[in-house]
Amino acid sequence: MRQILMRSLLVLSFLLLSTGSLLGQSRYTIDGDTLTLDMTIKEPGYEFDGALDEYDETEVISYLFDNPQIKTLRVTGPGGYLPTASAIAEYLIRHDINTEAMGECNSACAHIFLGGKTRTLALGAKLGFHRPHLNKEREKQFYEENHVKKGWKDRFDYGIDTYDLAMLHMVKSIEYMLNRGVNIDFILKRYSTSSYDIWYPSKAELLEAGVLTK
Repeated sequence: MRQILMRSLLVLSFLLLSTGSLLGQSRYTIDGDTLTLDMTIKEPGYEFDGALDEYDETEVISYLFDNPQIKTLRVTGPGGYLPTASAIAEYLIRHDINTEAMGECNSACAHIFLGGKTRTLALGAKLGFHRPHLNKEREKQFYEENHVKKGWKDRFDYGIDTYDLAMLHMVKSIEYMLNRGVNIDFILKRYSTSSYDIWYPSKAELLEAGVLTK
């Protein structure tokens, strides 16, 4: 009887620890002077697609504004919505906030990372770069919601406007990387990488290119 009771207590303890661990996971966590954004974790109250989304702009900037002691934003994730990444990066630049990448920090995540005053990698972390790409479902929804207002007669009109806007965004992205101290050879290699591939530069390449500050 005693053995059964002890076994039951052990099982219960394991379940409680496991549940506590799951409940402890959060998309946004503060530890001292560091805020972590983990794009792979669902935030309650929002739809979840496993990437950076529009709501992250409001949430991250609110955390930074409400907690002026935060000096570093730690980021990880597969990337996602680039306008959100740009807005977060701009805030980091204005307020001299440092960045640290952990795990895999790809695409829009790397874009946020470049906004840091000082930029470092956690042990085992890597940055991934490629050309931007369009999300088919998001673009389809945007077309359906805006084609009358924008005067697009068909998807060819939309395609022409989208191409023009993509070129403008590319120029802005190049300017952004140059202003963050990244050399042009690195930028050209980033834009030579297909939207459907990921280029993971070595730490030496990142330091030489000015992506890492130390």
